[in-house]
Amino acid sequence: MPAAVRLRHIHLFLLSCVVGAALACRGESKFVPELAHSDLVRGADATLRNFTAEAFRKGSMLYRVAAQQGYIVQVKDETHLYDLRIEYFETNRKSKDFGKATIITAKECKMEQGNRFMTIRGDVLVEAPHGRKLKTQELFWDEAKNSLYSNVPVTVQDGSGNVLTGTRGIVTDRSLSRTVFKGGVGAGSGGF
Repeated sequence: MPAAVRLRHIHLFLLSCVVGAALACRGESKFVPELAHSDLVRGADATLRNFTAEAFRKGSMLYRVAAQQGYIVQVKDETHLYDLRIEYFETNRKSKDFGKATIITAKECKMEQGNRFMTIRGDVLVEAPHGRKLKTQELFWDEAKNSLYSNVPVTVQDGSGNVLTGTRGIVTDRSLSRTVFKGGVGAGSGGF
């Protein structure tokens, strides 16, 4: 076969490869990445694993958060945390609890950053200064109002070891020093 014919065959072959590749790529990519957050949090922008975060206010530590996993949903200004521990420190220098932490552990938490509001669920335990403790399955934390409240049964232990159970929830402050029980109150069984 003459060289010119062979060169023409090579050009036709290369041209057919380029046209074939272009036809194969002309549609949108069919690749869809697997979402790490599965069904837990739809629309998450970032996934966090085994992490800690700290925040400071006026030179003092405000809070420290540690969680097994978390998801950030920017469009809703939310962070979803799972298997977590939050240490929230008193920053008011006039408070007798200045520098002391209220510690919360739970299975999950939805933090609404803009509203400074948290919904905390699943084996919630709050340990405040002076031996005060609270146990429940669901707790709402309104940071702007320094208020914790619940609409489900809550068990509270005061600093003296007395235990009371609120059958329909409570309203209290972060240090658990001003607690108002909703509905009936009964003697608790302890279990802290």
